[in-house]
Amino acid sequence: MRHLPLFVVLTAAATAAVACSDATTGPTDTAALSHEISSGELGQALDTAPARVEIKLERGTLVAREIELKTPDEMTDEEYVRGRVTAVSAGGGTGTLNFEIGDLAVTFTSSARFREDDGGGDLSFDTFVAHIEGALAAGVQPSVRARRQPAAQPQAPDDATFAATDLRIRDRSESPKLELNVDADNFVPNDAPPPEAWLRVLDREIEIRSTTEIEADDDDRDESEVEGMVAAVDVAAGRVTLENGTVILVTDASAFDDDGDDGDDEHLLSLEAVQAALDAGRTVKAEAEGAVQSTSPLTILAHEVEFEIEDGNGGGVPGQGFEFESTVQSADVGAGVFVLANGTTVRVTDATVISGLGDLVTLQAVANAVAAGQPVRAEGRAVVESAGPPATIVALTVKWEVDD
Repeated sequence: MRHLPLFVVLTAAATAAVACSDATTGPTDTAALSHEISSGELGQALDTAPARVEIKLERGTLVAREIELKTPDEMTDEEYVRGRVTAVSAGGGTGTLNFEIGDLAVTFTSSARFREDDGGGDLSFDTFVAHIEGALAAGVQPSVRARRQPAAQPQAPDDATFAATDLRIRDRSESPKLELNVDADNFVPNDAPPPEAWLRVLDREIEIRSTTEIEADDDDRDESEVEGMVAAVDVAAGRVTLENGTVILVTDASAFDDDGDDGDDEHLLSLEAVQAALDAGRTVKAEAEGAVQSTSPLTILAHEVEFEIEDGNGGGVPGQGFEFESTVQSADVGAGVFVLANGTTVRVTDATVISGLGDLVTLQAVANAVAAGQPVRAEGRAVVESAGPPATIVALTVKWEVDD
């Protein structure tokens, strides 16, 4: 598949998540998922044993907005750094990304895995670097998530090295976040607050203030991450159903994650706003993390959710670029179009790049699959031809897959 630079296509892709219970499972008290602790209790926990911590920072600072003390089994998961990139340098199969997190330098080599959120497959080293350079040249600081395998022991507090083995360009701006293994050496109490203490990681001192929310995960919860397009919302029940049948419960307003907000009107921070968007014919994509309540259908109680409008699938300005993802309800080979679940018509032209990584590689194959009752999902990049609703859009790239 031919990749287009991120800065060329304006991303309105949405990721959000919602929560829901089935007929036999009611809402669970969020206190069963985690409990609040003080900075002193965090220090005591690290004195007892090393642990994995997730740190969300206030934008442009080294001040912790939230700290989550993870369960011991998560220490074997990949560590990661997430945030906006301010500079890149590369040559000879090696490179460095400078992050907004105190100008943290993350290194990588050509043997790392490179991806972007458009689902178009892995990128090469050179393509990844070109995308970052192109975005920066256009005045955009792209958001990147860099992962690595954890070492046997937590990294020394004054060691700033982070060699990424997996790098992913995100399709939305997110607040900076770190997820690392730490121990007692990383926690520095302050006898004369403020701040109350510091977490020293990657040779940066992260301030823990009285406003920092600190939580400890409970050991006995089964966690899951889900994402998909929103099919229905029950505001009163705090229930959202995704197109694939997954349901997610939202019982606490604090679950709404405003990491990617940045004043963006497409970022929805309440179920009422999600319902209003659906009523207006907009397409909303959801992403959530939470505790599994049941598996048939998959139902989670969300402790973190996001909703965003997927612009152009029912609105937008002619000529505006965006990303789309939805199920296909019909296809007309003669007219060179297919129709998404919300009624948006997608035109396929000679210039449309069709991904060879999908299950279907022709519009005829899509039409045949839909006629046979197979669930076909389309995703790609497009520009608005007419705003509608329903909108008509012209696909720049498209990948068709048959959902399991």
